[in-house]
Amino acid sequence: MQSAGAAEQVSPYQVVCGGSQTTTYDPGLTNTPQTLTRSGQNIHAPCLATVSPFTFTGSTGFTSTTTLSCLSLTEANTGVDLISWSTGATSTFSYNRTVSIVQGQTVVTLTGEITSGWFQGATAVETITSVALDLGACATAEGITSTYGVSELTISGS
Repeated sequence: MQSAGAAEQVSPYQVVCGGSQTTTYDPGLTNTPQTLTRSGQNIHAPCLATVSPFTFTGSTGFTSTTTLSCLSLTEANTGVDLISWSTGATSTFSYNRTVSIVQGQTVVTLTGEITSGWFQGATAVETITSVALDLGACATAEGITSTYGVSELTISGS
């Protein structure tokens, strides 16, 4: 792991962050695919590491214009997030996204690698769990305008 401001390598290490994700949709998600703006933020806090600094926080903000519907939210895809850490460092997380519905909850799993910045070369897995979409709201004109979930991000390096 490279610490912010130093080129220290420590091996192996693990970072585990609790947190949450809030996403808004404008216009709201409905059963009909439409172009909309999806924006939100992941808060990674607290983060506990097996190396110094032992505790810190992080966040990821995102905004995109895309075509979505309530039904397409469960489709697998790929993505790249830039995580900003409270240490002043950043990490680029490149991932494959899968979605499953488990006991009435939507579970989004992002599996990939930190491709640049702090923790470069480490594997990363983020799991975001939220209440399954209200299918009745998907059938209304307003649709679903926001979702919220709890998350866990694990970064492992050697």
